[in-house]
Amino acid sequence: MSIAARFSVLLAGVVLLIGVLAAVFAAQREFAAGLADLTLRTQARLTGNPGLQFFIYKADGESLQRSLQPFLESGPVTTAQAFDGLGELITTVKRPGSRTFQPAPFPVVRRDLLSLDSGVLFFDSDSGAREPVSLLRTLLNADAPLYLSLPVLTEANTGAAGLSAADFASALVSGSGNDSQRIAGYIHVLADPGVLNAPAVRAGAVVLLLYSGLALVCALATWFLTQKITRPLRELAGMADAVAAGEISDPIQVDGSGELQDIARLFNSVIEGIKDSQKVMETDRRLLSLKVQERSSQLTQRDAALSRAVEEANETRDQLQHLANYDSLTNLPNRRLFTEQLELLLKLNQRHGHTLALLFIDVDDFKRVNDSLGISAGDQMLVEVGTRLASAVRDSDSIGFFTHSGTGIDVARLGGDEFTVILNQLDAPESATIVARRLIASLTQPLEVDGHRLSLQPTMGIAIAPTDGKDVESLLKAASTARHHAARSGSDERFAVYRSNMGQQGAERLRLESDLRQALQEDGLSLHYQPQVDTNSGSVVGAEALLRWTHPQLGDIPPGRFVSLAEDAGMMNELGDWVLRKACRQVSEFNREGVKLGKVAINISAEQFSPAFVDSVRATIDETGIDPGQLELGLTEAVMSSNAPETVSALRSLKESGIYLSVDDFGTGYSPLNYLSQYPLDELKIDRSFLLEAGRSKTGANLVVAIIAMAHSLGLRVLATGVETESQFHFLTAHGASLIQGYLFSKPVSAEALKPMLSPWHFVDQLQSLAAAAAD
Repeated sequence: MSIAARFSVLLAGVVLLIGVLAAVFAAQREFAAGLADLTLRTQARLTGNPGLQFFIYKADGESLQRSLQPFLESGPVTTAQAFDGLGELITTVKRPGSRTFQPAPFPVVRRDLLSLDSGVLFFDSDSGAREPVSLLRTLLNADAPLYLSLPVLTEANTGAAGLSAADFASALVSGSGNDSQRIAGYIHVLADPGVLNAPAVRAGAVVLLLYSGLALVCALATWFLTQKITRPLRELAGMADAVAAGEISDPIQVDGSGELQDIARLFNSVIEGIKDSQKVMETDRRLLSLKVQERSSQLTQRDAALSRAVEEANETRDQLQHLANYDSLTNLPNRRLFTEQLELLLKLNQRHGHTLALLFIDVDDFKRVNDSLGISAGDQMLVEVGTRLASAVRDSDSIGFFTHSGTGIDVARLGGDEFTVILNQLDAPESATIVARRLIASLTQPLEVDGHRLSLQPTMGIAIAPTDGKDVESLLKAASTARHHAARSGSDERFAVYRSNMGQQGAERLRLESDLRQALQEDGLSLHYQPQVDTNSGSVVGAEALLRWTHPQLGDIPPGRFVSLAEDAGMMNELGDWVLRKACRQVSEFNREGVKLGKVAINISAEQFSPAFVDSVRATIDETGIDPGQLELGLTEAVMSSNAPETVSALRSLKESGIYLSVDDFGTGYSPLNYLSQYPLDELKIDRSFLLEAGRSKTGANLVVAIIAMAHSLGLRVLATGVETESQFHFLTAHGASLIQGYLFSKPVSAEALKPMLSPWHFVDQLQSLAAAAAD
């Protein structure tokens, strides 16, 4: 841009800036004048209409309609409203043909004003926040009206009933001028900012137009004068540009005075220098171009490598974040994410007064499936449980609202077979039971796992926040306590809602667990023995060792109660080791006393069976000095279902040591039958449930007969457990099951009571009586 043009633009810009400021000032002054005129006219109309006091007092809408008409005569006014002294709307008058605004509520308009104050107010149309009254605000927010809020004052006692117009006129004529006038009501006048702004905008536009013309005149005059002054300089500058650009390569010939000749010589020397420089620059340019190409190729390769590294890092970060917050098996939120999100939800609900329900779910069959069918089957079951829970919760949207953010925790897996469901913002706590029934119904549907049809038996506890707990720990504790109660109660609904007395039961359970640990440490437990009778000879060939606990205060605790307590507390290994040592020591004591017990049977769970346990068995036999054949290990099918090399090796090692191996509760699990031929077993025990079914149906009886025949064909002895009736005895012996254990012969007894039964042919008389009764 030339110097002339720059001077012209600069001067025009200054003049325009002054013009803009003058236009803004003129528009603002016009706006202020219009607003002041509107305010004065409105106040004058209010003062000149004394009847308003009485009409508002009487809430006479029709009369107020007429009295408010003069307020609409001002150009910007579109609406006038009359309110009583309490802010209740009496009537509204609108000017025909004017813009329609939605008036703000009376408390919003008057919230920043004292009761006797008048005010001109303006509110943002989007947020409803009060804004300063100015031309700029009204231009930017033209959809919101201006409010003139005026109190209607009277010296009449508006608190009195039955006042007449004469009373108000008398009060008006009295003219005491007392500052403590009473407020009869309020008048709100709504003005269209567009109409109010129009004169101001026109005034500003006129001023801006005048200054724009002046700026144009100044710019033209400046440009003409500057052009005239700088013409010689432009010619020299043009010649210099041509030389610098290389457009003039031949020496310049200049006619004229000595000064011009000096300039020509200077230009000619510059031309020669430019030629030399161009040659050097061309060489450098080519070299630089080669370097740039080489460097660009290197940078491209590095950028590609860096991009790949960044992508890999991002993927790794996302994977780590997912692994940290989600269960790798079910892809549900884990305990960490569950705890963080639930803590946030509880704080939000406490702030807003909402209700939240936590459902704590445990799948009772998980351990049995895991033990019987293997870890893979257990994993499949857990994945299906998570899928069913998530599906059932999505179907419950009519019951509650959930947190579907990027880290939603409606359904989470805390670990093992423990799942949680969160129902947020419940309409009522009772709604949680509706969802609980739906979840139970979904989970109890049969499912296929590795070709096995399974029926799950879930239990669920429900805790309500903030009633049952205000933090994550207390709420989880309440829900877990309710779940334990549901598991113990055996209710068909399989869920329980937490109650305060359950906490006491949980405390009692903890005390009982502590007492069990103490009994284990202080040898406060005992073993009873149930004889195993050979019906061919009437002799006791062995006895099953059964754990018993007599509590110092509570008396005899049922085994089912304290064994489940030990399982939950992780004490089964300790109990198993105690039973092993105690049983072996008792056999050793019998041996020293000359009492012959063929073998003692102890039951071994899959959790207990391990290389360390095998070592413990050998150490115990060595310590007590008993014959290894006097120890029978009753293995669950869960142990048999494992194909792990270490399991096979451990069983073969035990068998080679001479230890008697049997399968306990055969047929109650999901294990395949091929383990009977793969493992070195001695005996198969028929569970009591099969005997009960045999007495109810022919199919059940045939199944027992088939089990006996299969065991004999594999060279295994058969022991029937839980035999209680003569009919069961005759059925078993008739089909080749000669080893019997059950209440028909004896209940579990102490070691001292077992001694007489260990004499040869002890049960011969009873067997003869049973045979005679069958013959009759």
